[in-house]
Amino acid sequence: MKKMIFSLCLLLASGLLYARKANDAFQLLPKPQSVVLLSDKGLDYRELSYVIADGDTEFPVMPSLIDGLPRYKRAGKGIVLKLSDRNVPDSPEGYVMEITAKGVQITSRDKAGLFYGCQTLEQLMEDSRDFALMIPGMRITDFPTLSYRAVHLDTKHHLDRMEYYYRMIDKLARYKVNAVIWELEDKLRFTRRPEIASPNAISKQEMKALCRYAKERNIDVSPLIQGLGHAGFILKRHWELRENPASDWEFCPSDPRTYELQFDLYLDALEAMPYGKYLHVGGDEITAIGIDDRCKATGKTPFELQMYWLEKVCRFAVEHDRQPIFWDDMPLKYAGIWTPMLSNITEEEVNKTMNMDKLDAAVELFPKECIYMRWNYGDSNTPAHRRVLKWYSDKGLKVMGATAASAGDSPFIPREDTKAKYIKDFSQLVADNHLEGILATAWDDGSPHLETVWRGYIAQGEYGWNPSGRDVPAFKAAHAQREFGFRPEENRMVFLDELEKAVFFFDGALVTSGHRNPAYGVTGFNLIDLPDKANPGVWSDTYKEKIEKARQEAERYKKIAGGIEEAEQHALRNRYTLEVYEQTNNLQNFPTRIILALAAYDAAKDDAARDEAIKEITAVCDYFPVMRSKFEAVYSQTRFMENPDGYIADLNHHNHLSARTQSSDWWFLYEQPMVEKVKEWLNK
Repeated sequence: MKKMIFSLCLLLASGLLYARKANDAFQLLPKPQSVVLLSDKGLDYRELSYVIADGDTEFPVMPSLIDGLPRYKRAGKGIVLKLSDRNVPDSPEGYVMEITAKGVQITSRDKAGLFYGCQTLEQLMEDSRDFALMIPGMRITDFPTLSYRAVHLDTKHHLDRMEYYYRMIDKLARYKVNAVIWELEDKLRFTRRPEIASPNAISKQEMKALCRYAKERNIDVSPLIQGLGHAGFILKRHWELRENPASDWEFCPSDPRTYELQFDLYLDALEAMPYGKYLHVGGDEITAIGIDDRCKATGKTPFELQMYWLEKVCRFAVEHDRQPIFWDDMPLKYAGIWTPMLSNITEEEVNKTMNMDKLDAAVELFPKECIYMRWNYGDSNTPAHRRVLKWYSDKGLKVMGATAASAGDSPFIPREDTKAKYIKDFSQLVADNHLEGILATAWDDGSPHLETVWRGYIAQGEYGWNPSGRDVPAFKAAHAQREFGFRPEENRMVFLDELEKAVFFFDGALVTSGHRNPAYGVTGFNLIDLPDKANPGVWSDTYKEKIEKARQEAERYKKIAGGIEEAEQHALRNRYTLEVYEQTNNLQNFPTRIILALAAYDAAKDDAARDEAIKEITAVCDYFPVMRSKFEAVYSQTRFMENPDGYIADLNHHNHLSARTQSSDWWFLYEQPMVEKVKEWLNK
């Protein structure tokens, strides 16, 4: 008897050991709140032969593997979806999933929870299929830490193809992101003010259909219509409403026609996005209020004018059953605490230097129905930032956090692990302070392809759902498995870390002055000189630091290119993302190639070496249109690369890289003129 008991215990222990080992092979994203392994052996995904809804339970929209099963009970093991308010999380998005050798049951108090339970089960089934694994017996109890988990879609400078937005909704739902705040600018075909819309704008009917599709997948789509500032898309056509006649940046808040126009745009946006909860009214980064005679006549201060505008637009939102959201930087600037809030001063210094008196005195100007979006695209845990959050809390004002998946500080590709650490930390801060939710912004200033932003969007899904579930390296490993089918131990996405680093040299490799990085303001520029044929070696001495860095970047490029090639060969899905990375890598390598070719010419010891160098320089110049063509062919699979005929650029957006040209030339702002300069030099 003792031997039998011992053998049974050994069997159970070995079964649990296998289950734990097998469970490690499954990378669920976002990470569930609780996974308890059962002694049950579990099942293979192929054993699931049907999906049914218990009683009156309504089927949610289901992902492809589950949706491919028949919806009636038949021989085999089934998936049972059940609505119940017993022994399930309080959140309507929460669920309990139990997997045994008999099948799967997903229970929730709401259809949204069943939807998310199915997303989790789909990931388990994918891994079972991809890696020939049994899904261990387990009980998952899961729910979101944050109830509002949004990403920002900024289309001020470009549009993607409509089908791409549908695919975007599917992927956001897969990772349990439940909201989109869409910054429309002129990319909606406004019917009340048709002159505002770009010729290629999305129609209200198209947008409404997309929003319904999103709603069916538990995603709230709400509009962001910029004002009081960032109004170039409007004021380039309505000079009469400018605060400064020389600038299309700000509305005059004292002209009644400002509100007539803005409210017309709001109404069109609300009709196009009828299922959303919010209306984001913008309101950030104002440079001049109170300078116009209309404003001077009111006797109001700039601070009062800002809040007068805010009160009116908030009232409109509430009257139309939307909760207003407002970027909160301007009141903080007017109160004199913006600069210290951006610093990393100590708690003691915060208490000494951050005087909240002006904010305290103006608190009655803050509309109580408004949500103040506290944006911070870096470290959100500084004492100064926490002090501002405490002020809001003390005053009973609602706050939402805004971090960044792409902060506008880099053309072509976000940096720093696609901002994952900042997203994680701010999500935790939102949870700790019981804020209204979190938004991961993705600014279009440098207009990176959205495929390069996706890891940041997915990080928001991960950390909005479970901020403390994984550290960033573990998230990156889970992302690689979920998006491409790469196991963590394979390390197939290391190339992306290197690609993010390569951006830094690319930014200014070909110039001696000027910036194309929107973080510094895109400016005019001066290209590097070319070697003097009569004075060999002088050029190399002048640019020795660039040459040395180019040699390092050439090695980095090879490493990245090899990593991408291997990833493309082994990927189980999402190869298009890898193609975008590949072409981005080729573009970022072009300055390196041309610098090294010129360096070889300048260092040539004889005519034969110079002739070889000339051939290489010519080859690099000839390669440019080939590289550009491949780059545009890949990028244009999802996005439009040029503005439509007749498009009028905003006056004040000239310092955004992606607004520098109407064509796709801005992608090659330094490279194209450099090739022309080198060709001219070759022909002398």
